Amino acid sequence: MSNNLEATVGLAGLAASVVGYLAALWLKRKRISYRVHLDTPVGVTPTHGGEIEVEWRYQGEVVKEPSFALVRIMNTGSLEIREDDFREPLTLEFGGRRVVDAKVIEADDTLMRIVARDKSWPPVGDTELVLPKVPLNRKNRIKVLVLLTGKPEPKSAVACVGFLSGGKIVRDTTTGNGPSKRSVVLSGIAMLLVGASLALLISSPWSPRPTTCAAGEVKITGSSAFDPVAKDIVDAYLKQCDSAAVTVQGRGSLDGLRELDNVARNDPAQREARIVMSDGPASRNYHNLTPHPVGVVAFSIVVNKATGRHALTGDQVKAIFGGDVTNWNQLGGPDLPISVVSRGGGSGTRLAFEEKVLGRPEPGLSSNDCVRRDRDPTAKVTRCEYDSTAAQLDEVDRLPGAIGYAEVSATTKYTNLNRVKLDDRDPDLDAVIKRGYPFWAVEYLYTYGPPQNGRLVDSLLEYMNSDAAKNILRRAGYVPCVDGPQDLMGTLCR
Repeated sequence: MSNNLEATVGLAGLAASVVGYLAALWLKRKRISYRVHLDTPVGVTPTHGGEIEVEWRYQGEVVKEPSFALVRIMNTGSLEIREDDFREPLTLEFGGRRVVDAKVIEADDTLMRIVARDKSWPPVGDTELVLPKVPLNRKNRIKVLVLLTGKPEPKSAVACVGFLSGGKIVRDTTTGNGPSKRSVVLSGIAMLLVGASLALLISSPWSPRPTTCAAGEVKITGSSAFDPVAKDIVDAYLKQCDSAAVTVQGRGSLDGLRELDNVARNDPAQREARIVMSDGPASRNYHNLTPHPVGVVAFSIVVNKATGRHALTGDQVKAIFGGDVTNWNQLGGPDLPISVVSRGGGSGTRLAFEEKVLGRPEPGLSSNDCVRRDRDPTAKVTRCEYDSTAAQLDEVDRLPGAIGYAEVSATTKYTNLNRVKLDDRDPDLDAVIKRGYPFWAVEYLYTYGPPQNGRLVDSLLEYMNSDAAKNILRRAGYVPCVDGPQDLMGTLCR
């Protein structure tokens, strides 16, 4: 490839054009957009300075400070959306106002029948409206008219939240019809780039660089959060390099770093046979270890659905973990005692939580079963620990009143969890990059010193930068540190 500059330039131009086009299509594969057509109080015009007192009633009941919201929800992606694609149902939030009544005023006949079968809908009296899970074919849309009571919170707006597996939920703020001038111009430029690239490539055949394989045995330990992702990448590597033997065993970032530093110092033969996965950077005490940043991952605070919480502030989280808040009714929720379900001391996820959310270490272990303070009856917090991400999430999913934290992608298979907003910021990488969402980490691979060229460790690290490995990272919810034009090495991956 280095011997043919024209082929290189042609490939780069074609790749940039095609990747940009495919990325746009990928982002729209499963996509729900919502538009707030109406959000207005019901009042008397002109006002009468208090001379006239008006009482609003609906179905015989007085409605104080009434207002209406009209929201359109539409499948604007390229694929149909099924009911089981909604890991979390679509939920309309109204900035503190409560729902008096709601009605679907526009939908096709099939959707209308599905909504009508749900006799419990609409729920009233809550500050949010959970919509029935309905399938949406391409361009399907529904409009929901909601009668509300109460004053909205300052600077709040009607919003639609949820979790769409493999897709996104976005607010529609476009105006007018048809493509914008900017889209037309960019499309024209893209077509010119594709044409020029193809012209260069026709006379410059090129073949992709194969994976550089190496024989030997390597053990990868460390982060239990990254464990399933590492196993998928290793499996893909071994399909091409069957002379290697690689095992992956996740049990905690800090435990893995300690083991690598200890084993490699005392047994030099192990230095080229170990890699450690770490959620976040290693302590400066491990000066013999060499970091290899892989990707950025977002974490989420999670609660059992029985708590009714979808959002918390940083101060509320600190109050919960500090023992100042011990029941969800202190935060306006149900009468449920709070159980803190944490990771063990060797967890990199816990370290990221302590550094970026709590600002201090978690309190001591007080419970074996996460319900009673049987280990420390004098503790302010009912707090238990688990050694793996899966075991921790299983407990939060099972126990009403539980709160914990984990990598966002690991939470999607649990049906009884809420991922909560933190200081009104969603737990995702877009919020990390654009809105300063604090709970995230860089996933590192550590070796004892730089790996030797041509050995299996070097081959595995090189494979981490391959397209196949990056695709696995993206599917698991990671953003690769180096990914074409998006280079995070100078920012998040420092």
